[in-house]
Amino acid sequence: KFVEINMKKFCLSLMLVLCSVMCFSACSSSKLYTLASTNIAEVRHNLYVGETENIKVSLISGTREKDYVINGYCTEPVEFGVLTFTLKNDVVMPEVVNYVLTVGTTRYDGVLEKNPYDGTYVCDVKKIIDTTDVVSAKIIAGEFVDSVQISNVASGWNVNHENALKLACSELKKELNTLIENDEFCGECYIKILNDTELKENHYFWYVNFVSRHGKTFAVIIDPISNEIMAKKTI
Repeated sequence: KFVEINMKKFCLSLMLVLCSVMCFSACSSSKLYTLASTNIAEVRHNLYVGETENIKVSLISGTREKDYVINGYCTEPVEFGVLTFTLKNDVVMPEVVNYVLTVGTTRYDGVLEKNPYDGTYVCDVKKIIDTTDVVSAKIIAGEFVDSVQISNVASGWNVNHENALKLACSELKKELNTLIENDEFCGECYIKILNDTELKENHYFWYVNFVSRHGKTFAVIIDPISNEIMAKKTI
């Protein structure tokens, strides 16, 4: 009888332990957010845009890993501010094309590089641009000179990059728990601003993508105004 009672106590204790393990093995959305936020390979904080009759300009800034490789491992982050000029008309451009970016009273200038794939002219000022000051961009290409004031499209959004990550962690809770090993997030996260030009020229979305170290990918597209999850993808 004594043995039987002790066996019952042992079985009950074992069941309680197993239940505890099952309860705590799956991370909550807030815990997933904490783990994922320390493994961000790229996050875009904001996007400035503007255009004239001759040029379209965009400035997107944030942080990204120094060694930019999509492999599930996150490395040292660095700031970036990528300025892009798109020519709307056929213009004969000289070999050297310069730019001037003015943020309030701060001036950035230098030489633009031509993107061989789409013909745009780009540079990286290597700074996060997040300001309420006036921001303007100028392109200088011999006799061709044009400038435009650019504005932050994300300034009136209800969802910033941090909220976007929280919403993604909540929506992908089940999938992201498969990336947790020994309380470590075995993957990296990309938080980007996308423009669906097919739907509407000025319609933007948050795209939050998680990449595991084993090739799995989980992603959501979020409407920055309504907070709605527009699409979900798992590969």
